[in-house]
Amino acid sequence: MIITRLKEKNQITLPKKIVERLRLKKDELFEVKIEKNCIVLIPVEIKPKYTPQELEKINKLITKEKKKAKTIKAGKEFSSYIDNIK
Repeated sequence: MIITRLKEKNQITLPKKIVERLRLKKDELFEVKIEKNCIVLIPVEIKPKYTPQELEKINKLITKEKKKAKTIKAGKEFSSYIDNIK
């Protein structure tokens, strides 16, 4: 049995054996669930919404459109607009 302590700000430290066994890394994200009377931590991976190429286009758009006050709706209209940026 491995025991850890709840600390200030509701923090716990995962024991080194568990971190190594699951190959967890710094800043790992977890889904937290309660099942019966247990706390379950599930490592999750969050994928970015935009690709690096799309982010580059968005930055170009911001630079180009800054101070022009052009309004573009979020969603399909925005995606279509950034697809046309060269």
